[in-house]
Amino acid sequence: MKPTVVIGDIHGLDYWKIIVEQHPDAQFVFLGDYLDPREYVPRKYLLRNLCEIMDLKQRRPEDVVLLLGNHDLHYFCTDIVVASRFDFSIGEKASLLFLSNMELFQYAYQKGNYLFTHAGISHEWFVKDFQGDMNLSIAEQLNHPTDAQIPALCQLGYLRGGEEGKIGGIFWADEAELTDPLHGFTQIVGHNRMEEVTKRCGAHDNRIIFCDCLWNGNYLEINLDT
Repeated sequence: MKPTVVIGDIHGLDYWKIIVEQHPDAQFVFLGDYLDPREYVPRKYLLRNLCEIMDLKQRRPEDVVLLLGNHDLHYFCTDIVVASRFDFSIGEKASLLFLSNMELFQYAYQKGNYLFTHAGISHEWFVKDFQGDMNLSIAEQLNHPTDAQIPALCQLGYLRGGEEGKIGGIFWADEAELTDPLHGFTQIVGHNRMEEVTKRCGAHDNRIIFCDCLWNGNYLEINLDT
């Protein structure tokens, strides 16, 4: 049984390399947001770092899961709102890099009742806005949305500047919109910056683990087989 190591929002950081070296026999799930650093990182290193992450996926396809975040999608997807710190100087190169390697990335990953997305899933959003089916694989539905589901998938919640009453989709969900995460699942997400891995439980056999803490040297190691 391999442990699963979850690496939160990258934003140009290369600390993931040390984590990978320290866990040679683990599975790795990257939660997205590979570009748009909060602190200065030379642009050539940003794209090189992303290429090295993709190379890890290509070398270990069964052991590495690469999810996409809002700071990735806005470089190549017109359905999503442009997030802060979008870098126009690398926009064309970043877009080409993502589009020519789309087979390496996905929107969601699921193993049993463990569910990984960039920002998380509110139960209300999944049932009412996305109109998903709780009896089918959640990740399959998110990875292969119908045309009618795409607007909800990319939806910007009210707390992040969207329309009043709206809840963010899997790329934009705010921490405050996730007080009732998808029922029956343990979700592991990034997007909402934390100092350390933070776990919260709901009232419907639902829990959520926030992991956007790589900036502080923290990450999650978990055994999905228990």
